[in-house]
Parts: sequence; structure tokens; C-alpha cells
Amino acid sequence: MKITLKNWLTLLILSLVWGSSFILIKKGLNSFSPYQVGSLRVVFAGIMLLPTAFIHRKKFPKKNYPWLTICAVVGSFIPMFLFPLAEMHLDSSIAGIMNALMSIFVIVLGAIFFKYKTNFGELTGVTLAFIGVILLLQTSSSEGHGGESQWFYFVLLIIAAMMYAFSGLLTQKYMGDISPLAWTAFIELVLFIPAIIALYLSGFFEVFSQKDNAWEGVGYIFTLSLFGSVLANIFYYKLIGETSASFASSVSLLMPIVAFMWGLVDGEVLGFIQITGGILIIAGLYFGRKNIKIKYPFTKSKKAL
Repeated sequence: MKITLKNWLTLLILSLVWGSSFILIKKGLNSFSPYQVGSLRVVFAGIMLLPTAFIHRKKFPKKNYPWLTICAVVGSFIPMFLFPLAEMHLDSSIAGIMNALMSIFVIVLGAIFFKYKTNFGELTGVTLAFIGVILLLQTSSSEGHGGESQWFYFVLLIIAAMMYAFSGLLTQKYMGDISPLAWTAFIELVLFIPAIIALYLSGFFEVFSQKDNAWEGVGYIFTLSLFGSVLANIFYYKLIGETSASFASSVSLLMPIVAFMWGLVDGEVLGFIQITGGILIIAGLYFGRKNIKIKYPFTKSKKAL
């Protein structure tokens, strides 16, 4: 596998786009509920990609439908709700840091379900990231908004990162010769009707008569959907096809930094323990990309003494 300059530039752009998603979710939550944010994001993406799905409808292999559906539900639909739910109680910068676990889960799930071989660097990365998560969880001992514990919302972010990783691994295995644009379009097509139903049942249309900033929220979610769902997913799946799910998941190395910077701009403040935990997670991602070999300096030379 040869990594080109174009692949690195794609990775950088994805980091900037997805790293900005968390602050857009936060802004959308000022107008709408987590369920409305998640379902409207999927509806917008579906509308934008419906023409593409229609054009490619006869080119998509039927044997891949089950895997496409699993990727759609696990890698898109459910996480779209988990992140807004968590960000009702946690800072957007924390959500960005926790999403970095996606890269770690690619290593873990790849070894468990896809028989990928792991090396010492990846094991070191998993260990450091695990310690980082433990430190982040220590901050959840305080009560969240409304008096409830924040632990539950950290768990939601961990589950979402795990789902993203599993979806990426499935995509690498089953997308095959299908174009990233067509794959993304069909994922959104599968989710379009369920998202419309969820949006209607959430009372979305009543919000416009109750809140003056409803249209502002729509603008944030549209931007999130266009860049964070449609364009970013197309380039992400393309990157997986050109490289691997492991390399593509390296986007999570830079995403926390972008999310953290947006959090600072928006007045969020992280404590020392949170910053330390975030640094350990990013360090874990760095070592997880390294193929570290252990040298044994005390082994005997092959030459006779």
C-alpha cells in the first residue's frame, strides 16, 4: 500500500471538516432536540444524494445490499443521534476527543473480527488510549446538566466511535469496485425514509412556531450535513478504497485538535485531567500507526566466540 501526497491532503481536509462537526452539532442543539438534529442531518444528506442514487441504481450489486444496510445503520444512522445526545451534557471538544477512539477500535475490531495482525506499536497505542479514556471518565464524577451523571454520555460516545470503526472495516471489505460516491448515496438512500419518519415524530415542525432561532439552527445542520455527512463521507470511503480502513481512521489524530480549538473559540474550558486524557488518546493513536519492533540486545551473536 503506497500512501501518496493526495491521500495525506485528503486526510488533512477530512480532519478539518469532521473536527468542525462537533461545534456545528452544539450550535444546532440550541434550536432543536438531539433527535431532531440527527434526523434532519440524515434527511438533508438524503435529499442531496437522491439523484446520484437514482443514476447508479442499476450498478449496485444486490449481493452487497445487506452489508450496505449494516454500514448505513451502524456507521451513520445510530451515531447521528448518539453524538447530539451526548453533547447535550458534554462539551463539543470532549466529543471530538472521544471520537478519536475510532482509530483504536479499528485496530481492536480488525484483530477480533477480520483477523488483522497487530504489532507492539498498536498494542501500545491501545493501552495509552485506554488510560486516556479512564482519565476523561474521572471528570464525569461531577453531575451534568439537570443533575444526572455524565458517565452515560461518555459511554454513548465510545459506542459511536466503535460503530464508526466497524463500519469502516466493513466498507473496506465489501465496497469493492463500487465508487465512493455511489456507496455514500445508497447509504443515505437506505436511511432517508426512516429519518423522515423520525423527524416527523420528533415534533420538528412545531419548533418553528416556538423558537425564533429555528432557521439559524437549520443553517448549522445543513452545513453539517453537506460537509460532515455528504462530502466528507465520499472522500472518506474513497480514502479507504485507495489505502485502508486503518490509514483512513488516522483522521482521528487531528480531529480532536480541531474540535478543541473550536471549543476554545466557543468559550469551553478543559481541566488538567481532561487535557491529559486527551493527550494520551492522541499519543495512543500516534503509536497505533507505528510498527514497533522489540530489539533484544542481550541475544547471543550468531558468530562463534
